[in-house]
Amino acid sequence: MRVIAALVLAAGVLLPGPLWAADAWMTVQVANTVVRIDTQTRRIAARIAVADGPVGVAVGTDNVYVTHPESGQLTVIDSSRDAVVDVWSIGGEPFGVALAPASGRVYVADWAADCVDVYDAAQGERIARVAVGTAPAGVAVTPDGGHLLTANRESDSVSIIDTATNTVHATVDVGTAPFALIVGPQGKRAYVANVRSDDISVIDIAAGATTARIATGLFPYGLALADDGRSLLVSEQRAGVLARFDVATGRRLGEAEVGRQPDGVAVDSQTGRAVVANWFDDTVSVVDLADTNEQIVLDVGSGPRGFGRFIH
Repeated sequence: MRVIAALVLAAGVLLPGPLWAADAWMTVQVANTVVRIDTQTRRIAARIAVADGPVGVAVGTDNVYVTHPESGQLTVIDSSRDAVVDVWSIGGEPFGVALAPASGRVYVADWAADCVDVYDAAQGERIARVAVGTAPAGVAVTPDGGHLLTANRESDSVSIIDTATNTVHATVDVGTAPFALIVGPQGKRAYVANVRSDDISVIDIAAGATTARIATGLFPYGLALADDGRSLLVSEQRAGVLARFDVATGRRLGEAEVGRQPDGVAVDSQTGRAVVANWFDDTVSVVDLADTNEQIVLDVGSGPRGFGRFIH
């Protein structure tokens, strides 16, 4: 995260002040790299070589964690130095990854073993394994760190895990082939993209139940929240668009054309820009959410994914 020049309103007068702008850390699966994108300048700031097939990504204050399903590894990148500082050989097919900074835990979904593994971030050691549904993909932690959720693609469910006991608190039926998953800023609701039923399930975390379904275009893949959680962004793969929905009503607010087969999406709340991985075009679109016609396309290499929370 970097400080950029800004103007703030103080006693009715515009004065210079700090504004924090985030970097986007894009996994590029076929090129075996992680690309750091400066969301303020909308330029590539670094390319970091990693192990084969990086997919999942989670960004913390100091480190970036990247999964490699093909090799059963997890790469740790020091975000201040753009350097790989550790590689964990964890086995299986690690896919989605999420962080709980307060507890120092890293949660990794093992697609092949139908479980979530819990790791100590400082030591890289597994401290627990939690059985979930079949083929867990997306994972997300509530802001208070109390619950972890997994999207179980082949069992059409979401598991809600109590992180204090590392046990499944509830299993929620959702749409067909849930994949990406995010938690709202208050930690009360979660949203999961159902790839084969073309909709989003809205989950009440405390109740452990689906409360609504939002219809989307074909193959919703990536998810992000904008406007302090009031808007939901969805990458719709078949149409090649980034769609925007009102989370309260489920109403479609608009869309922006991006590249072919858009995958992961994340938002920098300070700049008001969304970053979208265009899987088939080998590009990333940086979209101004205030004016979606204002976007920059960056060539990042073959197979950008950005599966997870790739902006801190």
